[in-house]
Amino acid sequence: MPIHVFVDETKSRGFLMAAARCPSDDVAVHRKALRGLLLRGQERLHFNHETDARRKQILKVIAGFHLLVDIYPADRDTLAERARCLEAIVRNSAGDAERLIVEREESTHEHDRRTLHDAKYRYGCFDLRWELMVAKLDPLLWVPDAVAWAWTRGRALATAGSAVLSGPGALESARPGSSTVR
Repeated sequence: MPIHVFVDETKSRGFLMAAARCPSDDVAVHRKALRGLLLRGQERLHFNHETDARRKQILKVIAGFHLLVDIYPADRDTLAERARCLEAIVRNSAGDAERLIVEREESTHEHDRRTLHDAKYRYGCFDLRWELMVAKLDPLLWVPDAVAWAWTRGRALATAGSAVLSGPGALESARPGSSTVR
């Protein structure tokens, strides 16, 4: 079954990218569930702005999705490390991903666009459609935000329950998922 991959980053406590892999048949139902978590006046969920009680509630919903979320850590927040993470995400998406959605960051937009374009052809992902999108436009971008936040605080497995996370080997391995889980 084809999948959609949703990518966000965190710069707190180091730099890492999280890539949530969602079967295309589940995208609509998961979006609806996440929109249902919005509070009055909220345009999106963002873990830096949520209370601990809300974070637990959100992670519980996300855990129920049973998604694979790959973690791509970097030594530091540089354009080169960012490109390395994005290239690995494209490489690891080859074959089963039909769509890749990366949260758009204005300061790196042009760099990310070039990196994704080049990686798509380098890894032979000719049918992969990718977009750089602001998070409020697709609720599934909130998943990697939540998991990345939890991961950097050592809470990913304790609070996300069934969310499957791959560790540092995601950058080196041809296929994530079998890496060490923290």
